[in-house]
Amino acid sequence: MTYEALARETIDVVWTRGQVDRIPEFYTADFKAHQPRPRVNWVGLPRLASWTGHEGLREVVTAVRSVCPDYSETPQLVVAAGDMVAMRMINRGTHTGRPVGRFQPSGKSFEVVDTMFVRIVDGKIAEQWGLFDQYSVCVQLGFMEPSELQSGS
Repeated sequence: MTYEALARETIDVVWTRGQVDRIPEFYTADFKAHQPRPRVNWVGLPRLASWTGHEGLREVVTAVRSVCPDYSETPQLVVAAGDMVAMRMINRGTHTGRPVGRFQPSGKSFEVVDTMFVRIVDGKIAEQWGLFDQYSVCVQLGFMEPSELQSGS
């Protein structure tokens, strides 16, 4: 399987279909995500997720899908070079799952851009760097008001 195909399959199986039992097929045991520290907690985790190893990844995927059971990631642009794959994706979800803090499931949906770079070692994803527009998720789901600096205001 090419690295591009591996990245696409990982997104489909683990993130879009939520098959967390298959995480070991796609990620190394010592997987590490280098995500920016989130400024908003749109999935309502009681603490910052570790994003480390199979269990840390399982925690994140499960939390996202418990809020938005229809969560999906759709790769639009995928470029592979050496042991790295870069992707631009559109992520979507509808808040029909569990409450997030004081926010009950509303049926509201979001659609945002996600960028991700992964490093592959021995046919599995070992590291990930990503940037996901969590602010827009919170605005679109009604968890916070849009900023007066937002375009069109």
